[in-house]
Amino acid sequence: MGGDNLAPHNGSMNHAADVQAIESCHSTWIFDSYRMRFRRILKGTEVGGRPVATGWRPYYRLEAPADSETFMVYLNLSGSRMIRSWRHDGDCAQCGEHMTGEMSLARLRAAINS
Repeated sequence: MGGDNLAPHNGSMNHAADVQAIESCHSTWIFDSYRMRFRRILKGTEVGGRPVATGWRPYYRLEAPADSETFMVYLNLSGSRMIRSWRHDGDCAQCGEHMTGEMSLARLRAAINS
């Protein structure tokens, strides 16, 4: 997903370049660095034909080096509250699956803007 433009066509998110998506084993993590918030879109879970997403949560800093298997989401300035997750890949050692689920950009946009 790295270079995909996730901006909705209706213009409701004006800072699309500030949106980053990271795939973990169970979720697609969406980071809106302009508003310093994130949410997760759960893989393989739908309600009413739409993907299930968590509410937006604030974060202080994201460390997600491209060459690392993990990423860290710091929830406060001191770094005492954080979330660490593994990136999912095609032959994932973390979850044992060998295929990652796909989601269309239209469905991803809808989940971002819900």
